[in-house]
Amino acid sequence: MSIRQRITSLFSRNIQNGKLIPEIDGLRFLAILLVFLHHVHSFFEFSSPVEFKDIDQFQGLRQWLIDGRKGVDLFFVISGFILALPFARSYLRGAPQPSLKKYFKRRLTRLEPPYIAAMVVMFLVFPLVTDMDYPFAFRSLMASLVYCHVFIYGVTSFLLSVAWSLELEVHFYILAPLLFLVLKLPALFRRPGIVLIILGLPWIQSAYQTPGFYLLHYIQFFISGILLADLYIDRPKINTGNVLFSFIGLLLFAAVLFLPHVRTHLMSSEHDRYYAMAFPLAIAAFYYVVLTNPFWGKLFAYRWISLIGGMCYSIYLVHQPILSAIMKVIFRYQFFESYGWEFFFVTLLCIPPVMAGSVIFFLLIEKPCMDPEWPEKLAAKVKTLFSR
Repeated sequence: MSIRQRITSLFSRNIQNGKLIPEIDGLRFLAILLVFLHHVHSFFEFSSPVEFKDIDQFQGLRQWLIDGRKGVDLFFVISGFILALPFARSYLRGAPQPSLKKYFKRRLTRLEPPYIAAMVVMFLVFPLVTDMDYPFAFRSLMASLVYCHVFIYGVTSFLLSVAWSLELEVHFYILAPLLFLVLKLPALFRRPGIVLIILGLPWIQSAYQTPGFYLLHYIQFFISGILLADLYIDRPKINTGNVLFSFIGLLLFAAVLFLPHVRTHLMSSEHDRYYAMAFPLAIAAFYYVVLTNPFWGKLFAYRWISLIGGMCYSIYLVHQPILSAIMKVIFRYQFFESYGWEFFFVTLLCIPPVMAGSVIFFLLIEKPCMDPEWPEKLAAKVKTLFSR
């Protein structure tokens, strides 16, 4: 095995059923990149002591970076798609019915340990570096571990603010098997019905001016993932491999990147509503192009893009605390007079430590949990150890 193959094997995700879709990991890369840039910009805007004279020249860039929070929406569509796939195969292709016991057990064994590890570390460290005391931190930890922090406190986790989206993922995970039943309906009614639901939800959401961290405000993205799974398994008879479809992919890519990000609970105009209606469908349409068009598929399946995307869960869990720590050092210095060049250079400085921390977390915590039998193997090792 060559060095390149060894590195690829080391950083690849463990896929037990052999059904890895590298293009999806490439799309995860796009989502985590947008989230990363958004958070670098947030620290840069609110923590940097420097006042840049040319800041007004970069209003477009600043707004685009603020809109980088849309990366979370991209993740939600992927989650809806991945979770719906085995159910779509069963309902549309006659594959074996997915076991709900295995479905929920996989959540507990695959995603819970990294989340718990990250939360416990933040619980131990946060009171040491902030004014938060341990009793308050413990209450936040408990609320976060049961995915009810937003319900209890009305805000994101005090220990790890990005955890709000993971709470929504869990809420959808519980609800999803019921939603997947829509795939049993005839395609003639199923697909138009799903599209109408996606288009109609922003109108309903705009009536509820509650904090935007509830599943109600984001469920259309998960439903778009279900629609994508439907189209992926039971594909329309459309030639997606031609140049025209590649160009359509370019237009959809631009829409995903540059459509304004609208928080449905804060919509203030008809334009906001239309953007909110279009965005989930634009994401699903672009993903469909990536999954079916050779040009876009090859681009997002590129080895390093796919490998980094495969580590997105680890990156998502650790990047914000790492950014918070290193920014305190970086902001002691000013490297450029220009806002644009300073932001670009600061971003470059942030990438190595964030990636290093993410890789370590991935290899030590997340990757071992990808083996669905790791609890049994660990129990056997512990039993052997104590039986000596």
